[in-house]
Amino acid sequence: MQTYIGIALIIFVAAVIAYLRSTKEPEESAEDSGRDRRYLIAMGGMYRGQSFPIGREIVIGRDAAKCGIIYPNTAKGVSSVHCKVMMEEERVALLDLGSTYGTFRDNGDKLSPNIKYYLEPGDGFYLGDAENTFVLK
Repeated sequence: MQTYIGIALIIFVAAVIAYLRSTKEPEESAEDSGRDRRYLIAMGGMYRGQSFPIGREIVIGRDAAKCGIIYPNTAKGVSSVHCKVMMEEERVALLDLGSTYGTFRDNGDKLSPNIKYYLEPGDGFYLGDAENTFVLK
């Protein structure tokens, strides 16, 4: 009888160890070190106060099939595929994708289409109208 209890205890401990290993957060690789911590915070408009992780990249616009941050078709100043924010090693790049109304830095400078602009934490940009402002964190 004691042998069965001992075997059951060993199986139970092995199962607990396997479970704990499976739920352990994966260790961060050098490749992912900055990527998972970077995100956008919406400062106005319909997404005010919400945060969006960038991951490798996030596209902003009205096309639900292509965008990670999706505006309704009635959103003024936002194109179907407006702009993209992407990680490039440890840097964050912003790219206007040929939008109709434009993508702007928070200082009002309009981005040229299809040219990367690099953002630092705290930098902001907006789509078409300053109401649609995002800040990099």
